[in-house]
Amino acid sequence: MFGVLGLMLGVTAGSLTGVAIKGVISDPVVTGSEAVAFYAAFGISSLVTMFVMLNYVTMTLRVSGDGFDVRLGMKSAVVKTDDLVAVRIAEPKSRMTRAAAQARPNTRSIAKMWSVLGVTTGIELDVRAGGHSGKVETWFIASNDPESLNDKLVELIGTDDGESAQSDS
Repeated sequence: MFGVLGLMLGVTAGSLTGVAIKGVISDPVVTGSEAVAFYAAFGISSLVTMFVMLNYVTMTLRVSGDGFDVRLGMKSAVVKTDDLVAVRIAEPKSRMTRAAAQARPNTRSIAKMWSVLGVTTGIELDVRAGGHSGKVETWFIASNDPESLNDKLVELIGTDDGESAQSDS
C-alpha cells in the first residue's frame, strides 16, 4: 500500500515540479485558469496522498480500567476488560513474516493485526469475540515497548476478575 501511495506522490510531485520548472525556463505549459486548476488539482492530490500515508504510520493505544481502545488510521476497536482472556509478548517479526506465518498449521492464527510500518515487536492478545460465550480470537498489536504494554494488560486482566491473568511472557 505504501509503495503505491509513494509512487503516486512521486509522480504527482514530479509532474508538478516539471511543469513549474518548464514554465520558469521557457514558455509555460499551462497558463491562466488552466494553470490554477492544474496546480490546485495536483496540490490537493499530493495532500490527500500524504494524509493517507501518514494516517497509517501512527497508532494510539489507551489502556484504562474499563479495557482498552486501539486506533490505527481510520480503524479503531474498543475491547472491554471482561473480553480480555490472555496477553503475551510476541516474537519480533516483520509484518510480512507474521502474515506469511499464518499459512503454517502449527502457528497461532491471528484474527486482527494492528501493526505499524517499521515496528516489529508487540503483543499477542486473546480477545473473546461476542461476550463470554463467544470464540476467542488472537490479535497482534504492535508496540515499541511490548514488555510495558504486556505488564499493563496483565494487571488489567488480573484486577478485573480476581484471578491471575494468563501471560506467556
